[in-house]
Amino acid sequence: MNQQIDWSLPKKLSPVSLIFLIGKILKESWLLIVFFIFTSIFKNDNPANNEIQKRVAYILGFTGVFLIIHIKQFIEFFRYRYYIEGNELIVLSGVFSKVKTSIPINRIQSVHLIQTYLHQFTNTCELKLETAGSDKTEIEFKAIKRDLALALQAFLNDKTNVSAEKEMAEPVQLMGLQSMDLVKLALSENHIKTLLIIVGFAIARMDDLRQFFGFDAESLIDQQVDQSNFGMSLLLQLSIVVLLITLSASFIRVIIRFANMQLKSTEKGFQMQWGFIQTQQKMLLQNKVQLISWSSNFVRRLLGIQMLRFYMTGEDLVKTDQHIQLPVMQPNLLRQLTAAYQMHWPQDNASSNGVNHAYGWRPTVLYILPLSMIASIGLYFLNPWFMICPFIFLMYMAISNWIRFKQYKFWYTTHAIQIQKGIWGREYSLLNFEMVQHVVVKSTPYQRAKGLATIVFHTAGTPLTIPYLPINQANYLADFCLVKIEFQG
Repeated sequence: MNQQIDWSLPKKLSPVSLIFLIGKILKESWLLIVFFIFTSIFKNDNPANNEIQKRVAYILGFTGVFLIIHIKQFIEFFRYRYYIEGNELIVLSGVFSKVKTSIPINRIQSVHLIQTYLHQFTNTCELKLETAGSDKTEIEFKAIKRDLALALQAFLNDKTNVSAEKEMAEPVQLMGLQSMDLVKLALSENHIKTLLIIVGFAIARMDDLRQFFGFDAESLIDQQVDQSNFGMSLLLQLSIVVLLITLSASFIRVIIRFANMQLKSTEKGFQMQWGFIQTQQKMLLQNKVQLISWSSNFVRRLLGIQMLRFYMTGEDLVKTDQHIQLPVMQPNLLRQLTAAYQMHWPQDNASSNGVNHAYGWRPTVLYILPLSMIASIGLYFLNPWFMICPFIFLMYMAISNWIRFKQYKFWYTTHAIQIQKGIWGREYSLLNFEMVQHVVVKSTPYQRAKGLATIVFHTAGTPLTIPYLPINQANYLADFCLVKIEFQG
């Protein structure tokens, strides 16, 4: 299909984009709209005959001001063009000044397709081009024809000449989540994190009520709490309600993130598709993968679930919507997905290495112990029995830090390095030495006194750090990586 389209001719956005533009403007101007509605409703009624004319003039005046404020976005929509010139994607935009954005095709990290219900109804989709994690070069088309988007995705992903037979080869499906898989993922979610999100959302909404309507929801809740008789029965009921709300929120989060998820293998990498409210499609190019990690909490370890994460070239770690994360339900599939990046895991052939025991006790002594002592002194004057809370916190953190030290292991071969870490769960990182950009060996005064160092492997995706290892071993790994980089260059 991409051969039938002349990408050198400038192309417009779909008219459906105008609907999304209006929605965006309404979302950005909701304060102005709320002010207009309230002033219209609570305006003093005047029995004069020209009251209707005044209201019409008021509405027209508001509409005129609204359009003048946002006229720039409408003009930019009609002037927006995109095309391909040589090996670059060109985007023309701007209102009074013409802006030309050029993106080398080989710098495009991934092509992301999104389809909401409106997109499906109009046979369009949203297209995102993610590049090196930079806000200035990321391109987003709110609505273009689906066939055109698929053709552009195929054209951008196919940067090398392949035979017609390979180009027509159908992707092979590797994974498809079933209903029971979604249930397992929801039950094994981090419910504490979900509860904190709910609490934060509730606090923000109460603050909104106080600002806009003068309704102090927090004072009302405090009043109801003071009037309530908190017995065991009421506390149990509240606990059950909080548990049900948290579980429901976890199920909703899982369904939105992983519903209808499918993974297919292609010539270039993997093709992902998922979505409940909106369908999303993303292409994962193998030559862009810099680092691989997989993790599981305590419950997911029991259920045999691993969350696989691909760190891509130039990925912005802050932008969570760029992160490529897959729930892997079978152990053999995990091996299959990592094989293209690194065929053999170092832990299969190499002996394990650990870090110095200072990694386990120094954070507790330097940070947790002083903090607990200060908190205990403050709580003593409030109520001596409250001193047990900092003590429990100190014991928990001391045990957690020691477990983290005991679980920290790494293996390395001539091709890759693999790290295991975690406290109650497990996280593994796999780095191919050929992806290392440069290596940093650093040490604190304490580490230098003990002959220790911290090594950091920098990739084009994210750095990988190993702390508190013998300085001779750190220098050996650094020199070995530099040799690999020299030969690779």
